[in-house]
Amino acid sequence: MKNNQVLKIEANLASFLQNEQVHASLAGIRRGIERELIRTQATGGISDKTHPVELGSALTHPYITTDFAEAQLELVTPAMDDRTATFDSLASLHHFVATRLPEGETLWGASMPPQLPNDEAESEGAIRIASYGTSNAGLLKKRYREGLANRYGKRMQLISGIHYNFSLPEAFWIALYDHQKSIDSSVAQMPLEAFVSERYFHMIRNVLRHSWLVPYLFGASPAVDNSYLQGKAHALEVFDDETCYLPWATSLRLSNLGYSSDEQSSYPISFNNRQQYLSDLHNALTRPSERYLHLDIDQQMNGSVLQLENELYGSVRPKIVNDTLRPLYAMCHYGVQYVELRSMDNNPYLPLGIAQEQSHFLDLFLVYSALAPSPELTEEERAIVVQRQELVATQGRKPDLTLPTLEGEVSLETLGLDLLDAIQQIAALFDDAFSTDSYQTSIFSERMKLQNSDLTPSAKLLAQMKNQGLSHQGLMQRLSDEHLLVHLQHQVETEKMDNLTALVDESLSKQQQMERQPDISFDDFLKKQNQLQRDCKQQEMMV
Repeated sequence: MKNNQVLKIEANLASFLQNEQVHASLAGIRRGIERELIRTQATGGISDKTHPVELGSALTHPYITTDFAEAQLELVTPAMDDRTATFDSLASLHHFVATRLPEGETLWGASMPPQLPNDEAESEGAIRIASYGTSNAGLLKKRYREGLANRYGKRMQLISGIHYNFSLPEAFWIALYDHQKSIDSSVAQMPLEAFVSERYFHMIRNVLRHSWLVPYLFGASPAVDNSYLQGKAHALEVFDDETCYLPWATSLRLSNLGYSSDEQSSYPISFNNRQQYLSDLHNALTRPSERYLHLDIDQQMNGSVLQLENELYGSVRPKIVNDTLRPLYAMCHYGVQYVELRSMDNNPYLPLGIAQEQSHFLDLFLVYSALAPSPELTEEERAIVVQRQELVATQGRKPDLTLPTLEGEVSLETLGLDLLDAIQQIAALFDDAFSTDSYQTSIFSERMKLQNSDLTPSAKLLAQMKNQGLSHQGLMQRLSDEHLLVHLQHQVETEKMDNLTALVDESLSKQQQMERQPDISFDDFLKKQNQLQRDCKQQEMMV
């Protein structure tokens, strides 16, 4: 077996992709982008102001909300099958926000946080946990974030990134289902919904296998402001009085120093099939954690390993759209509808943090992952996946770096080029389907980075910091200020601006209605939510 399952798509599936109906179905691929950003003051530190009312309600606005902190925005595009429309939507959201920021504020374009105050401080300027009003739903979101702060610290929660939501259209899945039934009798016994869910888990396993490639190619957080490191043990090197870094790092955000949890690592979640995933997830949601049981009930939602499904860290998640059911319960009944790729850093050189060429490559990466062979992940391979990510996050550009595989050590360049060769199979088919050359161009660009690590965003950032004598804070502030001007000057159609303005009023009105409705006490509401979490076990057994 070649390089830890870096395998070409089987001939029968390659021919499947060439089918005219399958070609046509590719136009139905849907993508959505979520971008996290921190509002910063003119001095460069995190803003101490509340979420601007001019942006609407963070609880009920569908596209503009907050993540962990009051100053941490999350901009969400709808899922669309037109890539240009997706990026136009993201640009419009940035423009709308930029025109309504408090005076002197800007949007921090990096993944690792800006200068941070003492997160234990109660005085003005402290890191303020996001607030969502007085409804039970709003208080629940606040309590969950208080739990995150008490479990992991506020600083880690301020790490920001980009999530890429991706789904293949029903027509594609039906065609693949019919194709697989003709060659695999076990598939014929599965309902279509079960087949689609299992194929998404098939995709996720391959994404995990090859997840190291994303931080190598797109990682943009090789350095960090010293204020992030208060109280943290680390082995970073000193860059200047304000900055620490690792000379070959690609993404400190994805390293053990970034967004990670030792407690969750003790209870790994299986992605080998939907039932095992749901069983493991339910166990983490209901298993008391000795590490968190000392916290009072007003300091977290509950004392389980995970308070909620969203607390699960990882580079990729199976997802379902359902506003009325808990995610675990909804997936029990309706399966997986899309995947959320969570391993992208904000690229501070790009106004939107991500470019369309990167999106072309991610589409290829995900479709390859859905079609290439994907055996179940063993304990041995899962350990290798974790080792590879940490190595690439902290040393990815180190000359002659080798990565562990099931067959032994392989150079990063060889492993990456083999993977791109395999993905190249479908790039030409996609270009043909969309009458473009953008997919093959994206492969060429990423191949160049594997052959010359100086072309990666992480290398460019460190080189610019060194050449211009800039700290992490200094360079990121300069780039963020430049991008704010781009956002302000971006032209948005009047109708789109009117719609965004209307959503502000609608979201504020909806929050007020929620707060006026007669409701049970928050303590009783919280008990009910935790009970629903425990009751999901019975539903999981129905899968």
